[in-house]
Amino acid sequence: MTEPPIRKRDDALDALRGLAIFGMVLVNLQGSDAHVFPILAHAPWNGLTIADLVFPLFLLCAGLSLPLAMDGREPRASVGRIVRRSVLLYLMGFSIGWIVHASTHLIDIRFTGVLARIAIVYLMCALTTRATTGWKAPAIVAVALMVVHGLLLYAPPPDGVASMAPGGGFSGWLDRAVLGGTRLYGKVFDPEGPLSTLSAIATAMIGVAVQRLVVGRSKVLFRTAMLCLVAAIGAWFLWPINKALWTPTFVLVNAAIGLGMLCLLKSFWPRVGSWGPVRLATKLGTVALTLYVVHALLTAVLVIRVGGERLWALTFDAFAKLGLPLDWTSLLYAVIAGTLSVLITLALAKRGWVLRV
Repeated sequence: MTEPPIRKRDDALDALRGLAIFGMVLVNLQGSDAHVFPILAHAPWNGLTIADLVFPLFLLCAGLSLPLAMDGREPRASVGRIVRRSVLLYLMGFSIGWIVHASTHLIDIRFTGVLARIAIVYLMCALTTRATTGWKAPAIVAVALMVVHGLLLYAPPPDGVASMAPGGGFSGWLDRAVLGGTRLYGKVFDPEGPLSTLSAIATAMIGVAVQRLVVGRSKVLFRTAMLCLVAAIGAWFLWPINKALWTPTFVLVNAAIGLGMLCLLKSFWPRVGSWGPVRLATKLGTVALTLYVVHALLTAVLVIRVGGERLWALTFDAFAKLGLPLDWTSLLYAVIAGTLSVLITLALAKRGWVLRV
């Protein structure tokens, strides 16, 4: 019997995923939303900041990883296993969200979120990876999803006019139609709502296509990044760069940045791969789910009320007494809380207690 091929991990890709997940942790654990550096806060609506890069970068890495994990494997991953992993991811995210905002009232329960979106994206991309062999099919799917999403952003909803304003247009209407009666993160819209999920899937699908197209060739990876950048410039005339809507332009500019970063990592890996910070990023990339859950549980602790005030605010006020400017205090808080999350994750990993679904 022929043994299945042994796949080596892509250390540069692991490092990129590690940077993405630590960036997510750093953004989420800012000490004060009111005093965060603008570059580390999500753009109010249109625009792009460092905070807006981390989630799409993580999804791109997820797509880049799927061919490495699935192509050439015998027996092939079953549809049942793919669905099971997706359901577990979703339930994990839903449970964490409920712990942070515990309630028995439907209006207070959020059914979307980061892990919920990752679960849906993984499901669609894993099924596509399983059903195809080349790069063209996932690339076509990615383009089709962006085109459909982009056209619907110009479509008037049944109860109004076409708009890309917060809560407006077809996207906002669909959020309320599907998720109405539950907790919407944006009050009148949800940044992980149904329509924007189409282009979120496209983000990871680009990763699937690129991994199969490039096959380790850095020059091709660089050219693909430049192609995405040119496409993003063209798309900018039709759609703004907007994370909440996850517009096609947002997809393409993030794909260009993410693929460019991966190209740089691969090109300089012989020189930088042994650096301590890079080794740490690589390690975090292999335990990304565990780190995300640890930081989410830390968040659940910080939102506990003590004497009517959240522990988060109380500890930030204690940090503020150091006398630093409040934006630097917020960053220091995030670095310390993020470092604590990393140390807990590494301690769990050392014992082999790593979340895998």
